[in-house]
Amino acid sequence: MNGSETSGTLIASLLLGVAAFGIFMIEFFLPTGGLLAIMCVLSAIASVVLGFFHSPTLGMSLLALYSVAAPFMVVFGLRMATRSPMGRRMVLSAEDPARTSGSASDQASALPAVGTRGTAITSLRPGGFARFEGRRIDATAEGGLIEAGTEIEVVSLRDGQIRVRARRTSG
Repeated sequence: MNGSETSGTLIASLLLGVAAFGIFMIEFFLPTGGLLAIMCVLSAIASVVLGFFHSPTLGMSLLALYSVAAPFMVVFGLRMATRSPMGRRMVLSAEDPARTSGSASDQASALPAVGTRGTAITSLRPGGFARFEGRRIDATAEGGLIEAGTEIEVVSLRDGQIRVRARRTSG
């Protein structure tokens, strides 16, 4: 190759690298379902190939640069995407009040204590609903079937699950 061809490959290689970065940024504002992301990757690959045509040192330098920058760009892209209007519609939020009812300590304190007495609202076979202190709570029978309306008591609490048994009446 003569001097003008090698300088042309150098310029083309650098321009393709800049184009890859530009296409990456455009993807945030114009979501295309990955089409622009594919074009970005192809531009980066073409940049490296033309870098190798210019000189092996430039090709390796561009390959190392893109390899190191790619994970950071992906993380940056994901953070930016979740802050965009389109990204907020596509990604679920962990703070959705309809899905969460408080922290784990709030939920644990809301459960009745061991020994608390209540009534089975539904038949517990073994799972069902019970009423404790005026609240309807999911409960699991310790063993066997407990009919609806039966007086029950909390036997244990494990991982937010209430285990109950039928209350023994003395007499």
